[in-house]
Amino acid sequence: MFPGNRCDWSGETMEVNKDIKDFLQKHGIRRDIDVCQLSLVKKKLSSVPDLSRFRFLRKLELNNNKIRELSCRSLNCCLTELHLENNNIKSVSGALNHLTCLRLLFLHNNQIRGLEDTMHELRRMQQLQNATFFLNPISHEPGFRHHVIHCLPSIQVLDRKEVKPAERRRSFQIYNQDRHRVLQSVAFGRRES
Repeated sequence: MFPGNRCDWSGETMEVNKDIKDFLQKHGIRRDIDVCQLSLVKKKLSSVPDLSRFRFLRKLELNNNKIRELSCRSLNCCLTELHLENNNIKSVSGALNHLTCLRLLFLHNNQIRGLEDTMHELRRMQQLQNATFFLNPISHEPGFRHHVIHCLPSIQVLDRKEVKPAERRRSFQIYNQDRHRVLQSVAFGRRES
């Protein structure tokens, strides 16, 4: 799926730099720019390590850790796929809004609350096509699915379920009531002509 090398290593956040160096040497990777995928799955990480040195990083797997607080400012803004599922994340506010190239974002099975704040954080992700939020408190908020579809117009798959045209129309009706009424009156006027 992604060209380049894939990295897997173990160690706590404090030891990540040494682990990265050892891994790169072990696999003959001499330049940070050759790393476009990193996997830190099941490493008992409590926070997101500084990965800013990997400028061509496109896919990052941080799932199945113990991450509670998100601070992803050190992540490359060109990241296209981010796995944060199965952690203990309570909020994404202030952590992800610079990742405007994301196409896939997996946040299921965390403790994320605050639908409005979460959508505000993700609003700049105009290329986001696939996202998961299920098994989070926000996924149980009234109107969750329509709100996400409204805030993320590029979304094609939400919580592993395809977004249907009828859902898009309903989201538009709910969140753009004035504009919907104008369009309906114009459409009605055309039918009368």
